[in-house]
Amino acid sequence: MTTTTAADRDRGVPPVAELLCAFANTLDVDAGTDDLGDPAALTGWLTARGLVDGDVRASASDLALATAIRSGLRQAMVQHHDRSDAALAGLDEVAARLPLRLGFVGTRPRLVPAVEGGSAGVARLLVAVANAEADGIWARLKVCAASDCAWAFYDTSKNRSRHWCSMGVCGNRQKTRAYRARQRAKD
Repeated sequence: MTTTTAADRDRGVPPVAELLCAFANTLDVDAGTDDLGDPAALTGWLTARGLVDGDVRASASDLALATAIRSGLRQAMVQHHDRSDAALAGLDEVAARLPLRLGFVGTRPRLVPAVEGGSAGVARLLVAVANAEADGIWARLKVCAASDCAWAFYDTSKNRSRHWCSMGVCGNRQKTRAYRARQRAKD
């Protein structure tokens, strides 16, 4: 499954949004699968996205941090959909265990992990969150309102009001259910 629809790609979904949605979607609620089932799977995921070098191996503690971050990100994405400003205590707690520091590429400042190994790859996801906020796209990262989907997506709508990952699939299914419920209520 993809993180965005073809229409979204045509609209130029930012790479940081693609990364964060892909990470959140390593947990597929609909299929009941988890792409981060063990440290080796996490290593492969981080390596494939250039978040760690090929010789880095994630540990069980890196996996625990990654799944905690994923859970917090998914919660934030639900809150973006609901337009809630409730505290993300779990995400804040795990972020505190992955320190970042200011580094420089030439004269340009940027956040970089202050840890090494697999933890650095996981910490780079926090850098992506900071970059998403700085770029003004953080609040556009959402989770599909369809409870049987819960797929993370980037809201490309002009007014940031999109509810479903795909209007053609989840949106249509939800609207059809609502219509049928109204018809049953009339009977």
